[in-house]
Amino acid sequence: MTGRGLKRILGVWDGLAVGVGLVIGVGILRTPGLIAGYLGGPWLILLAWVAGGVIALLSAMVFSEMAAMYPEAGGKFAYAREAFGPLGGFVAGWSEVIVTRGGFPAASKAIVIGEYLILLTGWGAIRAWAAAAVLAYFLLHLLGLQAGRVFQNIATTAKVVLILVIIGAGLIGGAGASWEPGATIAPQRGLLLGFALAYLSVSFTYYGWDDAIKMAEEIREPGRTLPRILVLGAVAVAALYLAMNVAFLSALSPAQMSGSPLVAADAVAVAFGESGRTFITVTALIILISSLNVNFLSVPRVVYGLARRGLAPAGLVRVSGGGTPLGGLFLITALIFLLAMTRSFEFLIQFMMFVAISVDAMVLIALFRLRALRPREARSYRVPGYPWMPVVVVVLHLMILVLVAVTQPKLALGASALLAATLTAGVIWSKTRASRLRHAAR
Repeated sequence: MTGRGLKRILGVWDGLAVGVGLVIGVGILRTPGLIAGYLGGPWLILLAWVAGGVIALLSAMVFSEMAAMYPEAGGKFAYAREAFGPLGGFVAGWSEVIVTRGGFPAASKAIVIGEYLILLTGWGAIRAWAAAAVLAYFLLHLLGLQAGRVFQNIATTAKVVLILVIIGAGLIGGAGASWEPGATIAPQRGLLLGFALAYLSVSFTYYGWDDAIKMAEEIREPGRTLPRILVLGAVAVAALYLAMNVAFLSALSPAQMSGSPLVAADAVAVAFGESGRTFITVTALIILISSLNVNFLSVPRVVYGLARRGLAPAGLVRVSGGGTPLGGLFLITALIFLLAMTRSFEFLIQFMMFVAISVDAMVLIALFRLRALRPREARSYRVPGYPWMPVVVVVLHLMILVLVAVTQPKLALGASALLAATLTAGVIWSKTRASRLRHAAR
């Protein structure tokens, strides 16, 4: 280690810019059309978004207690490690780095950024634009935390303003299309499977509201600040998503939304005509630029935390003078670049949320184990309604996993194989490291 460390300079707004900036991304652009087809009716569509918001808020309260207790770089892996030992930390951490938060979703954003830049400029290749975007983020974050923080605050502010314009356009230009007689359509795949698929899409769109916890060591007064960031972030995202979907449903019927790759463009076109589509393309690009920046901000902190705790190669623990975990930045840049170039990540995207919900369920259960193991440890924040409220959150996560396993067994099997591979890698790593330490002690 170089003697340099992470810099504790972030406040509430910075944390909200990270959470809101990451969450509002490609999901809200692509999933409303899928969800409309899955559910068919406006009230069911809104119910799915409300359910996602409620679960995010309740989960935020549970995570807040652990985040305040263990404000370590990397977030969830630290809570899993404290509750279940190094193997739990390995599975939670590397699942985020590779599958749920790092390589695959970040590479998909880089590809979509390339697609939108071609739409705007009319020239270039997707892979070339994606590579340029990855390189630009790498150079930005080499400058240090301050540069990444300022960029994120500006990008998130611009994103929220543009989203409010979309909401206004849908509400003002729309005439309540989804509530007109006959607007409801039959769910494409039946109600049970439809709701399972819709909730996976909603979960994907909400996922990442807790990303500020990965930067806990850089947040001022984390015991007090992190719970505020998590709860306010979950509420802000839920409010924006609900307002956006009300606007979409006001401008379009479920039949018009169903299957649309970009519902926001269709809704704005109702108010402003086809010229509104260019505005939406620019908006989508800004949304993705803000979201991808958070991947480069937060995921290197997970790698740093794993390396510092012996769950990743020791060389990945280096930090630059500007406060950037260099090993993590180089690793995540290489991973995103390679996946964006090969596009081989696409077959795993559908498994992402099953893995994410499984890992989150494990981390949520960690709260109960930590309460049992360390009942007297100081807690600056305690989750309200313990134990019943956390029990409800865990049960809701498990119900979604069971519902997906029953209705989509192949998806569940593939995701479980990914988790099993991560667990196996953790066992091999732990045994190899223990062997090295024994040899070194002789």
